Amino acid sequence: MIKQREDFEPFVEDDVPFEKHVTNLAKPGTFAGNDAIVAFARNNQLNVVIHQLNALLWQIRGTDKNNVRELHIAYRYGEHYDSVRRINDDSEAPAYLQMEMLCKNDLNKEEEVKLQKGDSEDEIEDEMEDAVRKVCNATGCSDIDLVSRILEVEDYNIESAIFAVFQAIEVERISTEEQCDPQSRDEKWCSRTPQEENGTGSRICGNQSLDQDEIDNNKGQARSNEENRASRSTKVSKKQKKEQQRLEKKKRQEERHRQKVLANKSDSADSRGRETDSNNHITLVKATAALNI
Repeated sequence: MIKQREDFEPFVEDDVPFEKHVTNLAKPGTFAGNDAIVAFARNNQLNVVIHQLNALLWQIRGTDKNNVRELHIAYRYGEHYDSVRRINDDSEAPAYLQMEMLCKNDLNKEEEVKLQKGDSEDEIEDEMEDAVRKVCNATGCSDIDLVSRILEVEDYNIESAIFAVFQAIEVERISTEEQCDPQSRDEKWCSRTPQEENGTGSRICGNQSLDQDEIDNNKGQARSNEENRASRSTKVSKKQKKEQQRLEKKKRQEERHRQKVLANKSDSADSRGRETDSNNHITLVKATAALNI
């Protein structure tokens, strides 16, 4: 402030001499005003953004460089400044806030998106219930929890969810059949004791008699059923594998997108003002206008 006296002296209040004003500022516990904030911004080559209730932002530019670090403070009660950070952020690390200027077109687009998506939680809940109902009606599945989980995985795409529910039902059915003990299925038939009667080689089951041709036919049919079951199992297994590959691909795409966004933020940061740990994220403070000092 002393070196750039001509910039600061006109703003000293209460008819206090400039030298005394600067001397007072050098003492611990002296309240600093707007002039000291300007000097601080210039000395540290950064911008200070001042928030006030129901008012435009004030931006004190300490440098003409772009993408410099910003410190955000709130001016309250006409006499006191508070630091600004996200709600529930009680850490001791810097807040890392960055102002983002929006034009009216951007605001209109945001409002349109909100209207399309519906910013009411009740509307979102109704849409989710409607999706569950449609999938249940289309598949005949009454397990609402299963349908809800599948819809969530499929990003509430009803057609994909219907296919996935059918697939889950088929897998469960085949799994149930495979778990059945072959011996228990045989017990459904009454005990078969081989009897040789007049050399015909027939078997007696209760009061019924089966000749050798019928037995051979039953065996052939059983083998055919087993082959069909194995074929269906193979098809479902392929579908499961394909679905798993699709989900893994989707996860990889999301991870690449996340890394790309983080890389873009890192590249646009100023080398001096943004030398922070990779875990720190910039919070954008959206504004339509700001008064520059």
